[in-house]
Amino acid sequence: MQRIRLAIIVATLLTVTGCVSNTQPGLYGDSFNQKEAAKTRMSLGLTYLKNNNYTQAKKNLDKALEFDPSSADVHYSLAYYYQLVGDTTRAEESYETAIDLAPGNGDIANSYGAFKCQNGNYQAAKVYFLKAINNRQYANSAQTYENLALCAQSQGNAQEAIDYLKEALNHQPARQKSLLILTEMYMSTEQWEEAKATLRKYEKVANVSPDSLWMAFEIARGQGDRETAKQYGDMLVSVYPESNAAKRYAQAELNEPEVTRTVKADQANNGANTNADSTQNSQQPSPQPKTSNENSKVSTNTPQFHIVKQGENLYRISLMHNIKVATLQNWNNLEDPGAIFAGMKLWLVPVNMQEE
Repeated sequence: MQRIRLAIIVATLLTVTGCVSNTQPGLYGDSFNQKEAAKTRMSLGLTYLKNNNYTQAKKNLDKALEFDPSSADVHYSLAYYYQLVGDTTRAEESYETAIDLAPGNGDIANSYGAFKCQNGNYQAAKVYFLKAINNRQYANSAQTYENLALCAQSQGNAQEAIDYLKEALNHQPARQKSLLILTEMYMSTEQWEEAKATLRKYEKVANVSPDSLWMAFEIARGQGDRETAKQYGDMLVSVYPESNAAKRYAQAELNEPEVTRTVKADQANNGANTNADSTQNSQQPSPQPKTSNENSKVSTNTPQFHIVKQGENLYRISLMHNIKVATLQNWNNLEDPGAIFAGMKLWLVPVNMQEE
């Protein structure tokens, strides 16, 4: 989320300031336009930032501020610089000044909201996100609703995140990222029908990918439809054999053997069970997802815990460590899979292996 948001800030600021001029002012005469010079210096500073030349970026942004201290865009650019270098105090000051100078600027309000969320101040973030959305001239409401959703998710507010993603899709129904995140959110809360329907919408506007096939596999498995799950898994291995998702599927197959389907077919066709069929049927694993003992055989290479990062959800963490969501819930005594937050210590091993 942070990388995407910062890229949006750069693109927005560069659009506002236009092209960078290579000419630099010397002695100032009557014809020297300080506001235009400030825009040029600001654009140059942002270009240096984009190329990771922080020294030249700061010099040009400071010069822009000298030329036009009343420019909201200059203060906005400085806030972005300070944010990148980790000076949160000065970033806060620059954002506040930019907001004071341009209270109706939706882009600045959206970026300030993202900054607030990044620093764990969800309520303040929400105020500025909504401030951007309520601006009738603001054209990026879908992006801001998505930011709100990611922020709510980082605070463990799963249902609120889902509601904001729905709003994002009301503004931009074919928004691929929002569809994918919403699918993940439904999966993390085990709302399988909603996840399936949302993934279908995503598939209509995006190309098939390892992630989308893995999601289709997980949704079918979550619904207890192992035959369909296997079809998606086999497609994943066939089309993207080197992907991490294909490797996760191969591991999932090892941990959870395929259900024998011949017995079910015999039962459906014959309407009765023979003794042999009954014996085979009793050996079949349940088609419902395991919840308590699954993945109890932990590899010696598995880390004991995971520190939740900004923007992560339980589903993504489960993929990262190849541990099912229900298992993580059980090991961490989580009734709500959305009740995780940035900085939280999440156990990746059973309770009897957890060591403080």
